[in-house]
Amino acid sequence: MSRQTTRRTGPERREQIALATLRIIGREGLSGLTTAALASEVDLTSGALFRHFESRDAILAEAVRLAEVLIEGTFPDGSLPALERLRRLAHARVKLLTKEPAIAWLLRSSQATAALPPPAVRRLRKLVKRSRAYIREALAEAVATGEIRGDVSLDGILIIFTSTVHALVGQPGVRGEGRRATGSATPVDELLTLLTPSKTPKTRS
Repeated sequence: MSRQTTRRTGPERREQIALATLRIIGREGLSGLTTAALASEVDLTSGALFRHFESRDAILAEAVRLAEVLIEGTFPDGSLPALERLRRLAHARVKLLTKEPAIAWLLRSSQATAALPPPAVRRLRKLVKRSRAYIREALAEAVATGEIRGDVSLDGILIIFTSTVHALVGQPGVRGEGRRATGSATPVDELLTLLTPSKTPKTRS
């Protein structure tokens, strides 16, 4: 019996190649992204790759575009309360960056800036700026409503928050589904608790 295969459309094949590019970078770094390795990953010939993309830079640019789409999907609904937005964003980012470590590399590595085509670098910088603005706005709202302590600078809290998210990437048990099955708080929940103003009453002199 002959095996039937489903023929992919052009856009589907381009997305498949972009996803494979992210997988290879996540496993082996940019040095592992050879034409032969990528062609093998998607079961195409090297020549067939370049019927879908005109160059290696074009492949990298499409991988960045796909990474941008995936990251955009981690932004929670802006109508949610500030702390819930921060919690959901953190959990979604940890889950995504654990699954796709290449995206963390794209966002944070100076090597990425040097290796990627300039338009892709500009897209990544714009995305980083949007993320910081989103988090800072939610933090400012939480400070204004008294949900987060106001005796630490917003920029300081922003650094602590984003550093915690990146530190959790890849660690077992913190993939980001809110609270664990046991009901105990995740590190993100604990961080937000630490940022909550103390409710200890002041003693009278």
